[in-house]
Amino acid sequence: MVVEILFEEVCSLYGDGQNVHYLQATLPGAQFVHTALTDEPYFAEHTPDLIYIGAMSERIQRRVIEKLRPYTARLKELVEKDVPILATGNAGEIFCKHITYKTEETEIDGLGLVDLTVETDYFNRYNGKVLADFEGMQIVGFRSQFSFMQGDNSQNYFLQVRRGDGLNKKSKLEGFRVHNLIGTNLLGPILPLNPLFCEYFISLSGEQAEAAFKEQAMDAYRQRVREFSDPEVKF
Repeated sequence: MVVEILFEEVCSLYGDGQNVHYLQATLPGAQFVHTALTDEPYFAEHTPDLIYIGAMSERIQRRVIEKLRPYTARLKELVEKDVPILATGNAGEIFCKHITYKTEETEIDGLGLVDLTVETDYFNRYNGKVLADFEGMQIVGFRSQFSFMQGDNSQNYFLQVRRGDGLNKKSKLEGFRVHNLIGTNLLGPILPLNPLFCEYFISLSGEQAEAAFKEQAMDAYRQRVREFSDPEVKF
């Protein structure tokens, strides 16, 4: 099994690097390919079983888009082949059609694999929690962002939010899913916070694995679900 980690040296903000460590602990026999921003992606000539990319700064986001732009057709091919790709934090935005950076008065076209746009405003940071439903399980996580996606994700959303916000403050549908390409603003990081989802994500590759430290991880997960379900807890 081959897992490609994209640009970990610059795409691991808000603890998202722990998603990588958790995958490594869960899949000790897998080959992990750590692609640097200066490297040709492994996926360009090969087909990984899983791909992961985490949160980044807005400056790096623009560099990542330009780095991946020549591989847009290949990424589309991988998505259509149902290769599981997880993008957390603002990493999912690189797959959108267009990003406007209001504060810097600049804009850039994304890779265009998802029919959504993005608005980024450095003067309006959003911090929040999320309790949501996905495939019969509850998902918990945190958000810290300057940007919101805009558009209609009603046909390809990732999470149905119970508490917190979705795509933006007017929505209860969070993130997007196109085939097995999943983009979510959840940070935290999402995989060790949600061991059942970690197992689900891995299963999309056709492999089965028990989440690392599952007993302890499930204890922490159940406690956080109880906490986030408490109406006294502010979101």
